[in-house]
Amino acid sequence: MAIRRGRRAPRPLQASALLLALVGAAPAHAEDGSWATYRNARFGTTADYPAYLFTVRDVPPANGDGQGFRTEDGRATLLIYGARNAESETPASYLAKYVDLGGVTVSYRRVTDRFYVVSGVRGENVFYERCNFPAVPLGVIDCIGITYPAEDKATWDPIVARLGASLRAGRGIEPRT
Repeated sequence: MAIRRGRRAPRPLQASALLLALVGAAPAHAEDGSWATYRNARFGTTADYPAYLFTVRDVPPANGDGQGFRTEDGRATLLIYGARNAESETPASYLAKYVDLGGVTVSYRRVTDRFYVVSGVRGENVFYERCNFPAVPLGVIDCIGITYPAEDKATWDPIVARLGASLRAGRGIEPRT
């Protein structure tokens, strides 16, 4: 290694300390890995998800409405899907009618005229579900649902926030209205 005049080569101890400082400064959160975008071909429902965590894809349903993912150890699951709002449900009526909240402790619930979000604890797992509703009554509802161990909540919280914010409508084979 050539040393330029006026510069000293780092001493091994200094280099080791610098490396440790850099490694220690890097955040050690699960959100630091690579993300991918899932887009449902049928409805166009789209969301970004942590592909480095959800490495196992479930067999897609025959109707092509979405995709299930799991972590390698099976402790966390993710669903991204679209659904036709055939009964002209509102976010409030859909939540009351189709989301099973029996036996759960709801820690967060927000319902507007265009979406609902509900999160809480079911057994030893945290669950989070968000569905975005179209402006037209019979359009496509875009949804995500995730479950993960409650003991890992601090690790998963930033992932869930990013995942929820990424849910959006897209173009699919079927018209959205």
